[in-house]
Amino acid sequence: MLEKILFVDDDANILAAYKRNLRKEFNIATVTSGEEGLALLHKDGPFAVVLSDLRMPGLDGFDFLSKVKDLSPDSICIMLTGHAELQASLRAVNEGYIFRFLTKPCKVNILSKAINSGLEQYLRNVERRKAEGQGRRSTGSKKILIVDDDPEILSLLSHSVKAHKDFDVVTADTGIVAVKLLRQIKIDLLVLDREIPDIDGLELFDTITREFPDIPVMMMTWCLDENILEKVNRQAGYRCFEKPFHMDDFTETVVEELYSGPKGVIDGISIPAFLQMIEMEEKTCTLNIKSAQDSGTMYFLKGCLMDAETGNLTGQDAAFRIINWVKAAIEIENMCRRREKMIRPSLMQILMEAAKMKDDMYDTKK
Repeated sequence: MLEKILFVDDDANILAAYKRNLRKEFNIATVTSGEEGLALLHKDGPFAVVLSDLRMPGLDGFDFLSKVKDLSPDSICIMLTGHAELQASLRAVNEGYIFRFLTKPCKVNILSKAINSGLEQYLRNVERRKAEGQGRRSTGSKKILIVDDDPEILSLLSHSVKAHKDFDVVTADTGIVAVKLLRQIKIDLLVLDREIPDIDGLELFDTITREFPDIPVMMMTWCLDENILEKVNRQAGYRCFEKPFHMDDFTETVVEELYSGPKGVIDGISIPAFLQMIEMEEKTCTLNIKSAQDSGTMYFLKGCLMDAETGNLTGQDAAFRIINWVKAAIEIENMCRRREKMIRPSLMQILMEAAKMKDDMYDTKK
């Protein structure tokens, strides 16, 4: 039986269009208000994915989806919002209960892709909750596996992490032991040394990427070369630490990784307008941006643009390129994966220069 999908919008014509275009692919129910949606959730829930318009009489989309998460924590929430409402959308990004943002009007293929992604996440949520119910994971705690053959480093890292009351630490001094533990225990974060005796750290990295793609990895190394950076940066949720590093920075990164909340995605928006909102809100985040065949990343720390990268470009050159993309989808992670500021000009200077470059390119083509 297909998992159930709930659409909530006060416009009956829009709901009819959703159902007409998607009924062959999904098991869809529709209601015209947040109050009706909650009633249906009580009666026929749970729904795997719940999609809601932002602006509705009575309960708006924020309040409705917040109540949905209280009633059905495993359900995946998607917000449909107009371009003029992007400022308000940051509220849900900060509160962390929205899985995707889709701007209206939304193409059917984009909507279908978002729902399928939501269904995959819902099934993972259900499986995780079953595991917790069967006692395979201690409720409320996060398990961290630290792999290093140096007993002093293992002791230092374990002591630092254990200072946080919600973390349980498991250690391994070889890659073989680490893989066995990963296959037996639900691990929330892996801290991996690049140089371990029995398995090369990058080989173990490949194994983890293949077998445990949902586990974020922090790799440690005494020599941070381009080969490591290229391999690690290709994977979302992976990062590097060059030894020696400050223990407070390490612990802060662990906390950010494990409690950053779900990623929000806003689709089809103006990149310059959204970046200005990030700056105004003084938000710390990593933006993964896609447009057509292009993809790139921008890093913000308390509203300050730290770095950017796309293809072979980094820093402000990458920022110029990304800012001028059109019809972009932005995935928001509530953490900054860069600590060193590589872009010196202000965001406004970057935006103005990018706009000038775009105008010059247009004039050249005429």
